[in-house]
Amino acid sequence: MPVISAQLEAAADDHVLNRLCQVLAGWGPAAQSAVPQLLGLMEDDRTWAAAARALAGIGVAANRAQDLLLARSSTGGAHAELAAWAYWKVGGEPGPAVEALGGVATEASIPRPVLRMLADLGPHAACYAKQLRPLTTDNDPWTRIEAAHALWAITGDTDTAAPVFAAALQGLAKGSYLPVMLPATRYLAQTRRAGQPAVPLLLNALSRDERLRSSGGWRGLVQDESIRSAIEELLAGCGGPAAATI
Repeated sequence: MPVISAQLEAAADDHVLNRLCQVLAGWGPAAQSAVPQLLGLMEDDRTWAAAARALAGIGVAANRAQDLLLARSSTGGAHAELAAWAYWKVGGEPGPAVEALGGVATEASIPRPVLRMLADLGPHAACYAKQLRPLTTDNDPWTRIEAAHALWAITGDTDTAAPVFAAALQGLAKGSYLPVMLPATRYLAQTRRAGQPAVPLLLNALSRDERLRSSGGWRGLVQDESIRSAIEELLAGCGGPAAATI
């Protein structure tokens, strides 16, 4: 934390600032000591969105940010939905996030970050299920996966969502890996036994004597380790004799 805090204080580049805030968000409540700095960043129009993401990741341990986030969400400007969602994550009410996301959820194509926020709101966002359902057959694989996950998180509809996740994994049968397969596997694992039909495919993927990756170097190693870990988690959750053979 002292190292990250020092870099956060000196960050003049937006890209560096965003990456540092992503780290803090990933650490969650353990990054609570960064909250005072993040509150300062919330005051700046250039830096507040990055700070809001970090505060959302920290969660209720950052509840001092509620007033600032709510004020940012009420402006109706760029990233108002982010501020409203972060307000809910730090301990506020879901209402502002549901309302703010509605302005984007009514568009023909919903951005990926917004789909993830809707999924995070779960049943609170039930009024947008109708807009999500057509996106589960979108031409873009990322949109299909994120829309199916949001639909499942909001309604519990595994009959629609699980086949979308499973379809994204078919390339694993030939040792082909695409980055979208990692969230598809993780989301399918959340559906528990609805992922059972994908078990033979995933067991085959684990047994292949090659790395499952789309990048070279260290990124390829991380991709392979991440997808294998996600597959093992899915198989453990599915249960049954097939999973027991890992």
